[in-house]
Amino acid sequence: MPRRISPQARRRRSFTVLATILVILVGAWSWFAVTKIYFPRLDPAPENADVLVQVGGIPWKDYQTARDTAQRLGIPDLVLSDPSSGTEVTDRYCGPLQGVRVHCFVPDPSTTRGEARGFAELAEQNDWHSAYVLATGREHVERARLYFSRCWDGELAVNRPASGRSVTVHLKQSAYQTAGWIKALRDRAC
Repeated sequence: MPRRISPQARRRRSFTVLATILVILVGAWSWFAVTKIYFPRLDPAPENADVLVQVGGIPWKDYQTARDTAQRLGIPDLVLSDPSSGTEVTDRYCGPLQGVRVHCFVPDPSTTRGEARGFAELAEQNDWHSAYVLATGREHVERARLYFSRCWDGELAVNRPASGRSVTVHLKQSAYQTAGWIKALRDRAC
């Protein structure tokens, strides 16, 4: 005859199983957050990049910093993405720049994925083989790397923009970027 387990023992066992699952999930998310969100691999600017790409959704001053960086590093082409599809980026930052060809576009869809797709089209049209991509922030670097590498097979270096963020923004971005990663891992297409 099988031994009967008391209701109290069942509850303890259920609690132990649930606690173990929770610890595993928290541990897995913590590893993910540390490696993909808070301390991503930040690539230095390549020696001879064909193009500098600044993805959108950033403070306005970062667009100007991207223009200055392309000029300072002698990168011949600059791509600026404007996911807000307003005219502000075009009016302020898409004008001529001495020694640099400036390309501006509105991604479709207005996401990192849309930016990577739009860039891949421009890269093919302009025969670019190496790119230096500036994400919206530290938390966005690895996801930008994922999408750009899915959509384009050139040499890719990814970093963050020059401006920093407040602790509050970093915390909000951890939730936003986690959701973005879930979406990116669900659909593996460019």
